[in-house]
Amino acid sequence: MKLIFGAPVLDYLPAATLLAETAGYLALAHTYAPDSRLVPAGVAWTMLGLVGLDLAARSRTRVGDLVNRWLNAAALSRGAAPEDAVPPIRRQIAAAAWVAGFTIGLALIGILAAVPLYVFASLRLRGRRPYGVCLAISAGTASAIWLLFAVVLRIDLYPGLLATGL
Repeated sequence: MKLIFGAPVLDYLPAATLLAETAGYLALAHTYAPDSRLVPAGVAWTMLGLVGLDLAARSRTRVGDLVNRWLNAAALSRGAAPEDAVPPIRRQIAAAAWVAGFTIGLALIGILAAVPLYVFASLRLRGRRPYGVCLAISAGTASAIWLLFAVVLRIDLYPGLLATGL
């Protein structure tokens, strides 16, 4: 098997596919009128950055190790018995429960509260990150969402059923 940056070529296939799709999406976004392309182009550029991080993380280089250490909690537990010992069906149920909990949170407490709460909980409980890191990232997420939607785009975010009354 041919290696690129110490990893088999096939390891890069998912990220390379996303890179090609995102490049096409960005090219398509640039066919829209300037006002209409703001969100699609922003999403595409963000996705390109994330795919770049994914490609770097897949490599077996110092940069790849650094990206994995800082941004990929699953990479920290590779080879660790507790995660690997859990039957796959339990992991699938847990993943579905996280999505269901997030969806219920969105419906009940709204976007601006549910997203940072989900980010905090997933970083702390799944990623085992320190409380300070979890708090800083979730606060940054809430600030970014508020700034983008409420201030820049002037869009009222869904406040949740508890705020509007059941």
